[in-house]
Amino acid sequence: MKNSSTAGFEVTDNGDTLMGTLYILGTPIGNLKDITFRAIDILSRVTLIAAEDTRVTQKLLARYDIKTKKTSFNKDNYAQKIPEILEELGRGDIALTTDAGTPGISDPGYQLVKAADEAGFTVMGIPGPSAVTTILSMCPFPTDSFLFAGFPPRKKSDLVKFLSQYEALAVPIVLFESPKRLKNLLEKLAHLYPERSIFVGREMTKVHEETFHGKPAAALIHFSEPKGEFTLVLTKSDVEIEHLDRSATLTLIQKLSDEGVGIRDISREIVSVTNLGNSEAYKLVLDTLE
Repeated sequence: MKNSSTAGFEVTDNGDTLMGTLYILGTPIGNLKDITFRAIDILSRVTLIAAEDTRVTQKLLARYDIKTKKTSFNKDNYAQKIPEILEELGRGDIALTTDAGTPGISDPGYQLVKAADEAGFTVMGIPGPSAVTTILSMCPFPTDSFLFAGFPPRKKSDLVKFLSQYEALAVPIVLFESPKRLKNLLEKLAHLYPERSIFVGREMTKVHEETFHGKPAAALIHFSEPKGEFTLVLTKSDVEIEHLDRSATLTLIQKLSDEGVGIRDISREIVSVTNLGNSEAYKLVLDTLE
């Protein structure tokens, strides 16, 4: 179909406006060679790159001789930037990048994705490096399932509450932390979970990359003068979860139903407190409430 251009917008013969695509594009977490051919191609041909810090992104662009225009998009300015970026999407494609890794992980990228989706624009993810999957791939313990908890709270009282909620969680927990707050985090982990192992990645993919595996107290000694960015994995809890017997399970199903909880949500709760699988729990709930 033949296209024409009107006031910066591409328009088809039937008058429909062709809108741009928002690319959520992963960039290296340290080593600039960890960039895909596809990512380089997209960064080169989009009309605008929305970057967490344009100075950081410029180092990557300069390495690959990319001249695309940039604008900043971060936690401090995203509210006022979103309308501007949506307007630009009406004129062409845009790539969203973060300083390191995949956008939307511990940054306001999802706010832009939500706004673009609601406005009818196409949003496309471009796979790339991630500190989360990188650290999990190196862990010397099972990581077939995990919880990503991001950056812990800064206040000590909030940090204790934050960590305590994972006491009985039977999956590894991935955390990010800065060098200034690492000591405080390790102290709390050593107090709450002295026997649980942690795996720590420091400056992953960079020149001074380092990993550590051991107890939190030992990590506190090892990283006595922390430098760089840290990603941690806390091993799953060894706490045994007490499962309900059949009589207690049936009582719980009826109680949740009386409280107005839906069948699917009841089934999920039954799976978490019994040895039943998803389909078995769902059937039991249906049979009980017939």
